[in-house]
Amino acid sequence: MGQRHQLFVIARINGRYRQLAAIHHQWLYGHTALRRCRDTLNIFGNKTNRIPLQQELIAASQKDDDFWLAAHDDRHKNEHVPFPFIMTCLVTGASFNLDGYYHNVLVEPFYMAYDEGDNNNGITVFDITEPSNPRYCFVDFMGMESERGVDLNTPLSARTYLEAYYELQDLNDSNDEVGFLPLIESFKSKSLITKEALAETWPDGAWEHQSPTDVDSTDPPELGGLDIADKPKSLRNQAMDQFLDLLLDPSEHDVHTLMAETDHLNDFVPNLRRRLYIQGPTLEPSATNIGLLQKALEGVATVDLSPFKLWSAEHLSAVLSQLRTGVDGVKVLNMSNMPDLTEAELAAIMKLEDGKATPHLNTIIILETPKISLDFLAKHFGKYDVYHSELFRRALYLPHQSRYGAPPPPVLQFIAPDNISQVVWVGISTAQSWDKKYRLEDGRFDWNTLKFSTHAGSGFRRDPNPTYMTFMLDIPLPMAKTIRSLRRVLQYMPLVQTYPFDNVFTGAARCFATTSTLDDDGYSIGPLSQTLSEERQSYLREDPAGSGRNQYLKPGHWAILIHEAFDARDQEQFDRYRTLDESEDEAPAYKPVKRLRYVLAQANPDASTLKPQFLIVDVPTYIDIVLKDNADQIQTMKTWWAKEMADVANGMSYYDEQDAQAILERMYSKEGFGEADTGRNCI
Repeated sequence: MGQRHQLFVIARINGRYRQLAAIHHQWLYGHTALRRCRDTLNIFGNKTNRIPLQQELIAASQKDDDFWLAAHDDRHKNEHVPFPFIMTCLVTGASFNLDGYYHNVLVEPFYMAYDEGDNNNGITVFDITEPSNPRYCFVDFMGMESERGVDLNTPLSARTYLEAYYELQDLNDSNDEVGFLPLIESFKSKSLITKEALAETWPDGAWEHQSPTDVDSTDPPELGGLDIADKPKSLRNQAMDQFLDLLLDPSEHDVHTLMAETDHLNDFVPNLRRRLYIQGPTLEPSATNIGLLQKALEGVATVDLSPFKLWSAEHLSAVLSQLRTGVDGVKVLNMSNMPDLTEAELAAIMKLEDGKATPHLNTIIILETPKISLDFLAKHFGKYDVYHSELFRRALYLPHQSRYGAPPPPVLQFIAPDNISQVVWVGISTAQSWDKKYRLEDGRFDWNTLKFSTHAGSGFRRDPNPTYMTFMLDIPLPMAKTIRSLRRVLQYMPLVQTYPFDNVFTGAARCFATTSTLDDDGYSIGPLSQTLSEERQSYLREDPAGSGRNQYLKPGHWAILIHEAFDARDQEQFDRYRTLDESEDEAPAYKPVKRLRYVLAQANPDASTLKPQFLIVDVPTYIDIVLKDNADQIQTMKTWWAKEMADVANGMSYYDEQDAQAILERMYSKEGFGEADTGRNCI
């Protein structure tokens, strides 16, 4: 049952195409397949994602031939997910859009054949050999369930695939109700994968020639395509190469004298940087080379130390020591593909002990560093955007998805003074929103009359018991990322159907994952929260500490409270509600509007308080508290928030402080919200 479709990621690795990721989508065809393809292409092509993608391509290039063989026992590879950042990009693009779209996908073994899945609507393939220019194609390998047939076993363009499902011949601006024309137009700048690339990836396939209308005139990409050694160099370039040879010659020479000659050479620094990175893996550490690297990286916001495999933590720390004192300073630090890097060495490089960490740094990329544990990162790097392979893997194989019943990963929480550590969701059912007996005289909900459950059935909208859940966030959320994520959550949630809950919480996980401290175009990718990504939430969640219904919000820690109710826009509409009895099946004359209210709440730092009280604030006040005396940044963030929220204000508002205080005090009490359902708990 379903409109079944698989999506794959391939790339040219060490001279031949390899498969890197595969997922199954149970309901994907027609224009929705094009929209998911377009969004995934935008993710793979996003500049913010460039470094993590390149680092996993480098990791792929270091695998031996045996790695790429399909294993007879696929348990290890299937659960391992060898390229978790690439997989996260694919999963997010194929399953989510901020317009309210969500559909779960299943992670498959990365080496699954193109025709191995349960399929009736073709496949989508992405080629990320060049992350700056990702390619795509659709393929029908067996005859799709579509209105018209297409050529089998050949790359299909977006228009050709769409025409299999819809009549496009007479389509124009006046009758294009679904938006097919702009959708097709969005693919005009996208390159198509060639038949040769598919045949090289899956040599057992019966690949046919491409249709003339689907042939892409550009040449197939090659990893490392920046190599132009076979092109003739100008005399100036030849002279620059000879000069750099002298600088990097280990024999004795006066480097200071040579460097004095570079002040008038505008292209010296970029050429020096390029040469240092080329020679990085074999470059010996020395005072001269440290100085040259510092010179090459002056004024660079993104610093990549990963090529310098022979350099110790002391050498790398010496490089950063000068760069961290600049006016703007280093914002992104990459130390990926360093398998021997230890936690002690990372602490030394970051100067954790003496508190002199780079002040402007907001992002740390340390993919493929197996000796760096998540517990270490959670303890010391909570204030940064962190890219770590195991952090990305956590949400990709969950208990109900694993074929082998793998246990869920342990609870993880990034510790930083101003981080949001929990998300609290309270859903008021439609039946309760309609019934005045649950209201106070001023129109607010009477929380003492409500008994809450921690799960909801398909009758949620008429369920007499509201629902609440609390999630311990297991991803790093610096302040800027928190604010951007909350804005996306508040835009997404009013548009999505509340039941099933998968739509709400896994969608919220993607709202957090598609923001970063560097970019807010919606296509930058960070780790998915494993706790939010658990589908069928109410049936899987358990209290790991065995201490009762909820994990308390620790003193001084922050939570986001989101209250969803089917509410009235004003008092006049509220007065039109009808009181329903249990026997009434007809819908009311007036249907309330789904609305969201939010607060940011901090538990009272006084741990001796018997019943926790909470500081209740809106986002601008939270910005004031976190940024304190940084007036310029405070104003920038407040202006951004006001501008962004103007677009979603109709379905959202800041919560009444008195009401929010009452919710939180009951939620974090030992009694919780009553005993409507004691069989299922949440953390």
